[in-house]
Amino acid sequence: MDPDIPLVGEDEGEEGPGPESRSDSETDADADFEGFVVDDDGLTTSKEHVEQGSDPQNIPWDRLQVSRQRYRETRLEQYHNYVNLREVVEQNQERLQKEKTDVVKDGSYYGFHQNLQSVRSDIAHFQLRHLLWTTSKHDVYTTNENCINHFSTVARKSTKVLDLSGASTDSRLSGLGRVQISTFCVRHDLMAAGGFAGELIVANLKKTGLQCSKRVTTSEMGITNGIDIFQGHSGGISIMTANNDNVIRIFDSEQFRSQSEHKFEWPVNLAIANPSEGSSLAIVVGDDPDAILLDLRTQSPVMHLKGHLDYSFAASWHPNDAHIVATGNQDTSTRIWDLRQPSVSKAIMCGNMGAVRSLRYSADGKFLAASEPADFVRLYDVDLNYTRCQEIDLFGEIGGCSFTPDSSSFFLCVADVVYSSLMEFTTSAVKRTSP
Repeated sequence: MDPDIPLVGEDEGEEGPGPESRSDSETDADADFEGFVVDDDGLTTSKEHVEQGSDPQNIPWDRLQVSRQRYRETRLEQYHNYVNLREVVEQNQERLQKEKTDVVKDGSYYGFHQNLQSVRSDIAHFQLRHLLWTTSKHDVYTTNENCINHFSTVARKSTKVLDLSGASTDSRLSGLGRVQISTFCVRHDLMAAGGFAGELIVANLKKTGLQCSKRVTTSEMGITNGIDIFQGHSGGISIMTANNDNVIRIFDSEQFRSQSEHKFEWPVNLAIANPSEGSSLAIVVGDDPDAILLDLRTQSPVMHLKGHLDYSFAASWHPNDAHIVATGNQDTSTRIWDLRQPSVSKAIMCGNMGAVRSLRYSADGKFLAASEPADFVRLYDVDLNYTRCQEIDLFGEIGGCSFTPDSSSFFLCVADVVYSSLMEFTTSAVKRTSP
């Protein structure tokens, strides 16, 4: 990733009446750790509001000088997708369009349930968008002002669970001070956050205090770009960091001692372990068009997956098929790979206007969510070989997306100076027609 561009800013078009891009908030975080209640204060848009004609994001189009349709057209015309290998992307754009999978966008898998403007999010670096996690259909984690917050959909209450704003009094953070959160991961009852100075901060959701607080690298180029928490091939829970100093590092989750390191020739943006029991494979993407399949046991590359035109920041393993993995790239494409036939992509899906910065399979393996940096998220039907999708059309930078573990709900967070929010979609909200 580009370490010298820490702010959100892919959309270089003119500012319109809708949401604006924003950088990481520099406002001092509130040191009060007590939760705040999200009540019916006009900041919640429900399914019923939308059915009565309200905009899901509460954007007052009737009071603006432009219609939603016209503003959408303007955004598509003026949005400038950020790429590093522009010449390569432009030279191969025609070929990519010919090779891409034909996708019908008429899916209706998850219906709009609610939009919560009181649950705010922000983004520290425009290329890093893994900033939302769910651990149940009631528990959602987002970042704002260098704090990780937990939102309960039952209690309708948001609480700070990890304060890295500099206001924390935890003595284990005394040597780190304020940590600018670049990425985080919540899994196996652990929460691990990464920072711009190569930090790794770990908390246990069932225990008080921090479990780990350190820098994994002293390199000036050592931003922690990605984190994965997984059950290793030897049985224990491990934490894997992907850093801008070209190294992925694996730590045990008990003593947080280094288990292994692997150095690449380019900055690593994300490394995700195969979730299949006993697997020692991981998919690694970074500042290179190739995705690397790495054997964590031998620390040796197994294969190179070739096809993308630019740098990749997103990847996801199919939860029920150890041979299927998806990768997302700044060339706007999502590629599906069958590792039994790695020489060709199983499917190639292209976005509307920007890079694919976040990918998540649903836990049941039926859907793949692909998020652009702004405005569009698509939910692909896996059973139909990704030829049909539901397209979620909104306005604003997208910090991340996540299916709940039971696959009944889908969340995404919007980072915007005015319309920052948490959006929830559910299978129960889909209108079913009688046969």
